[in-house]
Amino acid sequence: MGKVLLYASIVVTLAAAALGFVNKGKLTAAKEELASSQQAAQQKITALEQSQKELKTAADTAETATAEKTQVLAQVETLKSDLEKNKSQVADLTTQISAKTTEVAELDAKLKEAETKLANATAGTATVAASPSPEDQARIQELETLNTKLQGDLDSSKTQLDVLIKEKNDRLAVKMRNGMEGRILAVNQAWNFVVMNLGDRQGVVGNAEMLVKRGNQLMGKVRITSVEPSTSIADIVANSVPRGVTIQPGDHVIYQATAE
Repeated sequence: MGKVLLYASIVVTLAAAALGFVNKGKLTAAKEELASSQQAAQQKITALEQSQKELKTAADTAETATAEKTQVLAQVETLKSDLEKNKSQVADLTTQISAKTTEVAELDAKLKEAETKLANATAGTATVAASPSPEDQARIQELETLNTKLQGDLDSSKTQLDVLIKEKNDRLAVKMRNGMEGRILAVNQAWNFVVMNLGDRQGVVGNAEMLVKRGNQLMGKVRITSVEPSTSIADIVANSVPRGVTIQPGDHVIYQATAE
């Protein structure tokens, strides 16, 4: 009976030890699993916080982009108005130059006619008599006066024509700094023009052509039509953009002067 109790006690002790070992293993595994879960949870929290930061940054960027877009659109409207005004002024100058050129030609013809008449009258008087009659003298004096007046009118018209031509050339003169660079802020495909972040402060002048590049790739050319203090409008030069390519905001522009 004593041996049976001894054996039973040993079995119970071994069973308790085995159960404790098993429970210890489970406890260790549970702790490791808990630690792993906590680590995964922390990683998710960190990722969530990062996502929230990125979302806020994106929202701020979108808000800034919207404000910039609104500003650029307002500038576009202003520049479009200035562009039409500048085109009208150039057209008026061209019309004035054409009219003044015609006037100069007419005055020149009248002057030559008056000189011919004066020469004929003088020659006729010399042939008739050594001393011209009072009527001939009056005719000669009248022709000389007309000749002088026509010459004065012709000189005045030529001066005005030179002024008009210089004014037009000054508007269209290209004196930009070679290598000037900027970027495109907006593109209007319907009206085929762009808005650039270069203006009068950077030395931009009307009618200059600039290259449009994206990286090292040439995208086309634009010709400046209106200049503001810090921005300008330029028409996209026809046939300068390869088929399938479109000029986009962010593209770079560069001025390269051609050798004269």
